[in-house]
Amino acid sequence: MLDNTKVQILRKIASQGYTTVGEVVKDLGISWGAAQWHLFWLENNGYIKSVNVNGTTIYILHCANAVRKLESIEQALSRGEAAQRR
Repeated sequence: MLDNTKVQILRKIASQGYTTVGEVVKDLGISWGAAQWHLFWLENNGYIKSVNVNGTTIYILHCANAVRKLESIEQALSRGEAAQRR
């Protein structure tokens, strides 16, 4: 299930074009293991794909309409958060 951390990772990749595990750890303030888990989950569920570039694994969006998917996910999460506040 997509949670806030996974959405933040997708936003980061969408805005910057790619990310690495180290960047996720630094920017999101999560552990290395947590970053790896979220990236693994996103890759296995078809949101991102990993590519090895000169010995470094980078993560990129997997599909052309991923930004539209991300916007839909963000809207759904926002509706869910608004409903919880009531």
